[in-house]
Amino acid sequence: MERLGTRCKQLMVEEIKEKIKNSSNFFITSFSSMGVGEQDDLRQKLKNLDVSLLVVKNRLAKRAFKQLKQEQISSLFQGLTGISLGGSDSIATSKTLVDFAGKHEGFKILAAYAEKQFLDVDSVKRLASIPSREVLLTQLVRAINSPVQGLVNALSGTIKKFVLVIDKIREKQGGTK
Repeated sequence: MERLGTRCKQLMVEEIKEKIKNSSNFFITSFSSMGVGEQDDLRQKLKNLDVSLLVVKNRLAKRAFKQLKQEQISSLFQGLTGISLGGSDSIATSKTLVDFAGKHEGFKILAAYAEKQFLDVDSVKRLASIPSREVLLTQLVRAINSPVQGLVNALSGTIKKFVLVIDKIREKQGGTK
């Protein structure tokens, strides 16, 4: 007969696996000396991005990642560990986590799975330094508009000069305005 505790742990591992499988990206974090208030602050910031923070037992998370054949990640689970799951914008999530890590000494980003690849800490920081989608779209529109705007300015300047030359010629010939 199976013990209740064993069955409960198996169900928890299955739940972790399902959440990881259903998530397009996830970030593994460590928070050693953070208070509950700081954790709630992080949860609220992540919730605004449709990301959830899952605090996991290390042994169960290791087991889940081993069953998912991702053993390289299972070695990261030491101390108090959390997994930030979900969110469609991995750049915004990485920005939020990197900003939070900069303000809270006890919070560290260990690794991530985003854009269909595993990322180390430095890669997550580089991902966070990418401008937001709105900023990139604005830069694209400006880049497309710039040559057109330059042509319009050049042509309007030529037309203005032409009108001034015609006006000077008319004044020389004794014409009236």
